[in-house]
Amino acid sequence: MAGSTADAALAQRLLEKRSDYAYAPWLDRRPSREILESHGLPGRRAEAWRHTNVGRWYETALADAEAAISGNGAGVRIHAPDGVEVVDFANARAAELAAGVLGQAFELAAQPLAAVNALLLGAGVVIRAPRGLQAKTPVRIQRLGAAYQQVLIVVEPQAALTVVEEPATCSHRIVEGAVGAGATLTHLRRQGAAASRECSLVAVRVAAGGRYALAQTSLGAELRRNDIIATLAGVGAEASISSAWQLDARQHLDNQIAVRHVAGGGLSRQTYRGVVAGRARAVLNGKIHIAPGAQATDAALTCKNLLASTTAEVYAKPELTIHADDVKCSHGATVGALDEEAVFFLRARGIAEDAARALLTRGFLREAIADEAGARQLGLIP
Repeated sequence: MAGSTADAALAQRLLEKRSDYAYAPWLDRRPSREILESHGLPGRRAEAWRHTNVGRWYETALADAEAAISGNGAGVRIHAPDGVEVVDFANARAAELAAGVLGQAFELAAQPLAAVNALLLGAGVVIRAPRGLQAKTPVRIQRLGAAYQQVLIVVEPQAALTVVEEPATCSHRIVEGAVGAGATLTHLRRQGAAASRECSLVAVRVAAGGRYALAQTSLGAELRRNDIIATLAGVGAEASISSAWQLDARQHLDNQIAVRHVAGGGLSRQTYRGVVAGRARAVLNGKIHIAPGAQATDAALTCKNLLASTTAEVYAKPELTIHADDVKCSHGATVGALDEEAVFFLRARGIAEDAARALLTRGFLREAIADEAGARQLGLIP
């Protein structure tokens, strides 16, 4: 094993734990095994993990493997509107829908935890919106019934679909999306408070004229890691990523987010707001990558954080990588405290201090989620 990895023996132990893949046998696990054999697993020396002790998650992964937690697709609860197809990975139809799509929105070598997911996979579904369908109500993912999960969302050309991930505890979830030409995928994620150690990967590829909009709220966990990748692969593709988080005690949240402009004429907006209290730690690494030839790109990223205690920690790092000369790009990050004059203003009008601070905090987080319906879905509007 080579590269900036954790103990190579750890990856080997995971490989030895699972060799019987009874669930979704059509899924080719060989690339995942090869990645772990050749690259191992990332450790704290890897730049993307320097603020997160991924070893604590590996303890969970090994425990899951010891217990042979697979779930075999049991206990899945998904509500979908008429016309939207939902197929369990245990069904042969899932293999047909996933052919040529699954695994195309991210590089497995750059996401070794996704390789662990494949080896320990216990639940998976394909959600398909056929060509031209304008779904009137959202798909709601409430439960997938296993520690390791995969969701593949296929929105065919000119279709429109909203998918809501309700709060759920798992060790690792992959959500992969393929947005067709002229299609729209609206994605709402609600991550509740938990005592768990969990990681997730969201990877979406958007074709010409397509649009992907992600709105996410996160409360803290013992360890929570979100890797989010949006690739604008077609001319005129758009992506909007908004996230709001609120942490307390010793909770930990690590967001690693990248928007990749591969084709020209793309538009992307990233908006982040966070409030961190107690001894909690929040990490945001937001990237904009503009590939050679992706001219006439318009991309922006803003991240603002409030420290609600002197012991809280925030690590915010926006990044730009530009390989084209006809672009419009901006980024920025701030860390500060709640405006005491604003608190005094509300208190002077009869609002108790705790209520005033809560009201200002909610308003600050609400800045990240512009859409009122989305904000209500995510709990930012009572």
